[in-house]
Amino acid sequence: MMSILSAILPLILIIIIFFLVVRIATVILKLTGLDEKTSRFQAISAFTGTGFTTKEAEKVLGDNMRRKTVAVLMILGKVGIVSVIASLFLSFGKTTLSHDLWKVFIVLIFIAFLYKLTALDSFSRWLNRFIEKKVIAKGIVQQKILEELFHLPDGYGIAKLIIAKDSEEKNRTLSDAGFIKKNILVLSIERKDKLIAFPKADDTIEEDDKLLCYGLLENIKTYA
Repeated sequence: MMSILSAILPLILIIIIFFLVVRIATVILKLTGLDEKTSRFQAISAFTGTGFTTKEAEKVLGDNMRRKTVAVLMILGKVGIVSVIASLFLSFGKTTLSHDLWKVFIVLIFIAFLYKLTALDSFSRWLNRFIEKKVIAKGIVQQKILEELFHLPDGYGIAKLIIAKDSEEKNRTLSDAGFIKKNILVLSIERKDKLIAFPKADDTIEEDDKLLCYGLLENIKTYA
């Protein structure tokens, strides 16, 4: 059994490394202002070499950090294919058929385990937060304070406002922060693993809160 495990270990390590590469790229793309679903899709698409639609390509080309991230993913994707093929040649075909079948079984079990683990919301959020802190701490990318999500006529829209460490609104209530005076409706506050839907005027704003706001985008931008 030890010989089987040692034979497939390089392949398993490659799978783990490239899983982390895609996850890190997803977090970086998200920090540039894309939503998580779009960030994940673009990271996987770039890594696997599948194409984008025109609209998605415009989102990538419109930001320098997104272009760099996608370019690195495309290069690593090609390296990944070569690495997996080389690992398969080294891991299989050199022993008996029963041993090779055991190797296939163990690899499939590991992939299923990795999929189940990453499907857990608690683990996925913890991993994303951990990567996000490391990426920001190393200065790889600066988190966007304001993310415009939806545009409506006459300058209105929906945007996500992130409360930074040095934000003047931190530790103030929604009323004291002036949202009501500027006719901005805060639809929800996302705080770590908690969601406060339709917060009240006396609810306090904390660092790293994500406020989903509706109103004139120009008014919302004054908080960014």
